[in-house]
Amino acid sequence: MEWTPAPDKRAAQDVAFTRTAFAGATTIFVVFGTTASHYGPLLVTFAHRFSVSLPAAGAVVSVHFVGALCGVPLAWAALQRYRGNAVLAGALTTTALGAVGASQARGFDELLASVVVIGLGFGCTDFSLNSLLVRASAVGRAHRLSVANAGYSIGSVVGPLLVVVARPAHYGLIFAAVGFSALALTTSTRRIVAPRTARTHALARHPRRRAVLGVFVTAYVLYVATESSAAAWIAPQLHRVGYSQSIGAVVTAGFWLSLAIGRLLAGPVHQRVSDQRLVLIGLAAAVPLALVAAVDSLAPAAYPLVGLSLALVYPMGLIWFTNLNPGDGDGLAILVLTMMAGGVIGPALTGAAVSIAGVRAVPVCVACLAAADLAVFFVARQFRAPTGSGVGLADLAD
Repeated sequence: MEWTPAPDKRAAQDVAFTRTAFAGATTIFVVFGTTASHYGPLLVTFAHRFSVSLPAAGAVVSVHFVGALCGVPLAWAALQRYRGNAVLAGALTTTALGAVGASQARGFDELLASVVVIGLGFGCTDFSLNSLLVRASAVGRAHRLSVANAGYSIGSVVGPLLVVVARPAHYGLIFAAVGFSALALTTSTRRIVAPRTARTHALARHPRRRAVLGVFVTAYVLYVATESSAAAWIAPQLHRVGYSQSIGAVVTAGFWLSLAIGRLLAGPVHQRVSDQRLVLIGLAAAVPLALVAAVDSLAPAAYPLVGLSLALVYPMGLIWFTNLNPGDGDGLAILVLTMMAGGVIGPALTGAAVSIAGVRAVPVCVACLAAADLAVFFVARQFRAPTGSGVGLADLAD
């Protein structure tokens, strides 16, 4: 029996952004991209400052995603009870509090606790803002989503460069700047018209729908694990094999810049190549490129190429999913929620490998995670798009 999805009646277009509010939304993504990307270049500094091992310092990245993982369901529930702009303002305030705490941390435990709070605000803001953008008018929706999320990629480039400019020892100033920016951006949420989200029904128990969701949840957990492991451990790896911390930060910025460039090319490339092929080709290329990064002299050039190869996996994978399960808003929310577990798992596994085999284990771990993700996406090829389905969320690919 083939499953034919019903139209998604819950996707009411009841959110409106003024130009000022949309500019604020894009800036929020810039700030959050900066926040997530500056941890890696600071791991060596954290290890020295708090007298912990480098693998132990890597826990900062994992606990950030632990907080983010908790923030997504909180935002999901809050959006059904309160106006979207109020939820967003609360999430930004939470981020600001965590950032101020991190800037003043005197012990490693204090730093970890503050980063968890930053992650909580991060996850809540990320889910809330994307949900509000999706609920806005269908006219220009794809453009708004792509432009706003491009802000995250820009911020991801800024983060490592900011470490270079401010100097790693002054990381407290960077956290303080993040906190001030997040708090200032709460004013931009006032111009967002965002009534409460209608309560959603439970996820349908059709076996095919559940199977598709299960495969893509696994694939996205592995994807985020691959991306976050590479981004977090580029700088420590390069520093330990003889490069300066500044070079490590610049290469990390190059990794994020390649991701940004690749995603900007998503629209034109997708007109010629299917989303499935782009996902599989990108992951297939990432595996050997990550292994090339094991050669010390080639690592600074290899990691940006890894970023470029991974660039289209995230957006094209979402298009692939929404083509298979059109109109599945609940499934998309679950996917966004669970994929953040990859940010906990990937850096933690890589840190464990580093503690056993040293930093030369980093590219091997990245390659293994990418290979595992490729295998899972190959499994997804068995599914076919249902007949008679609506467009659902697939218009995000326009």
